[in-house]
Amino acid sequence: MPAPKKPSFPKPEPVSESSPTGIVELDRVLGGGFPKESAVLLAGTSGTGKTVFSFQWLFEGAKNGENGVYVTLTEPLFKSVKNLETLSFYDRSVLEQEKVKILDMRSLLSAADVFKTDEVIAFLEKHVKENNAKRLCIDSMTAITYGLDSKAEIRKFIFELGTSLAALGCTTVMTGEITEKSRLSVHGVEEFISDVILVLDHAAMETGPYRTVGIVKVRGRGYDEEEMSFRITKNGIIIFPKLRTTLLYQASTERVSTGSEELDAMLLGGVFRGSTTLVSGPTGTGKTVLCMQFVNEGVAKGEPCLYAGFEESRDQIIRNARSLGWDFAEYERRGLLTIRTLYPGEMMPEEHLADIKKIMEERGVKRCVVDSLSAFEASFPQRHFVDFARRLNSLMKQKGVAACFTVATSELVGTSKLTEANISTMLDNIISLRFVEISGELRHVLSIIKVRGTAHSKGLRTFSIGDDGYVIGPALSGYEGVLSGSTRKVSATVEEELQTAFSKAIGPMGTQSYAEVAKKGLTLENIESYIDGLSKKGVMTSASAAQFKDSVRRILKGEHAVGEGDIVGKFLKT
Repeated sequence: MPAPKKPSFPKPEPVSESSPTGIVELDRVLGGGFPKESAVLLAGTSGTGKTVFSFQWLFEGAKNGENGVYVTLTEPLFKSVKNLETLSFYDRSVLEQEKVKILDMRSLLSAADVFKTDEVIAFLEKHVKENNAKRLCIDSMTAITYGLDSKAEIRKFIFELGTSLAALGCTTVMTGEITEKSRLSVHGVEEFISDVILVLDHAAMETGPYRTVGIVKVRGRGYDEEEMSFRITKNGIIIFPKLRTTLLYQASTERVSTGSEELDAMLLGGVFRGSTTLVSGPTGTGKTVLCMQFVNEGVAKGEPCLYAGFEESRDQIIRNARSLGWDFAEYERRGLLTIRTLYPGEMMPEEHLADIKKIMEERGVKRCVVDSLSAFEASFPQRHFVDFARRLNSLMKQKGVAACFTVATSELVGTSKLTEANISTMLDNIISLRFVEISGELRHVLSIIKVRGTAHSKGLRTFSIGDDGYVIGPALSGYEGVLSGSTRKVSATVEEELQTAFSKAIGPMGTQSYAEVAKKGLTLENIESYIDGLSKKGVMTSASAAQFKDSVRRILKGEHAVGEGDIVGKFLKT
């Protein structure tokens, strides 16, 4: 059966009859820029970047041999010019030669007793003709129309203005102040006679303003309707292209190890190559350690890995890994590990995605950790965070990378809302880590909530973090209400059954022997290794050792749901 064709996303071809904005990504989406002789409405609340956008467009025109006129009704001339001086596209000679002419129209409007639309249009026509201008910016239409009493007058004025300027071969950008995000203009009229409408927006975040631009309308041309993020820099406005998502990718049947044999057993052999895993839990449960172990397993097998940290520095990550016996610095030196550390707010989400994609392609990354998504959720508006997570998930799948993402849940003990980040449905696997209170002591508990495409263990497992990483112990049997936070003992626990088995098999030294093994972790491998040692020392006969092992296996297999023990058990060392 032939492989499905990849979807094509046609890029708009540059149109010769365009007025380029000088903003590379916007010009690409618009097919070269604004249609020439069109009326463009640039709408947004105060501080969204409308004036910077307008001047960038005018100076781009001057660079291409198109003179421009900027009409201000909100700021004095000296202030308009002073605000430009820090921007790289600003060229004083362009103003001196009047390739871009700045006009203050406030005096004309304030001197008139009655607002006369014909005089305003005549004023604009005069300066457009005198300057042979092909670009005109009116900043703002909200201010220029305050003297008109009705929507009918405003509609008539804007229509006549647009017709007049188009006849002169002029493209007009009109800025408009809006106070409600649901509206495109103050008067509700400007949008109907505009050929192009862009809406600029910003949201106040702790890391600074999060800016977006959306294309609402382009008469006569196709365009990408997705909202794009942008930043105002010394080079002006820079828009970051959206990473394309697609559902066309290979679904591998290859399993990759998490680095923990017991966790692999719970997953029936590990996670699928190209799958994405969410590791959730409150702070202190070991999410980062689990992800480090996952990466260490990959680099130890010669797989290039990427560790994208958003909360800790590179040196801190390397130090913490070293304390567990993993030499991340050496793997980094050998080119097997790339450690990328940045606070989320240092870049726009699309910048982070582009950078991660570049590293993955250049290094041939097979495993990736993002620690943590919670840092992103705190740095960007919710809908933009969810969009980032969706695109990140899609990127991993398209590249066939096995990925682990961490997310912090709000509840320290008991129930946690995995869906609070609105991303649990996107990802293939969910591993939940939590604290539970048992007999006045906090215990670490691990459970697998979801594995897409395969069965998995449904049991709750205690775990600890030892010198070599995760040590997953026996099931938390004998208790009810563990997940709700109201734990109640209803029968003997696995630990109690194992301790009894040690006492029966070894005698008075059984309790001490049990404690020695428990320190290393009550895994089948550790217990059987200890029993083999006792047999070699002559503490017990071979027959007694075999009987002891059988007893331990029966107890440990009791951790699994009905019908699950034999399936999971075959992945454990025997």
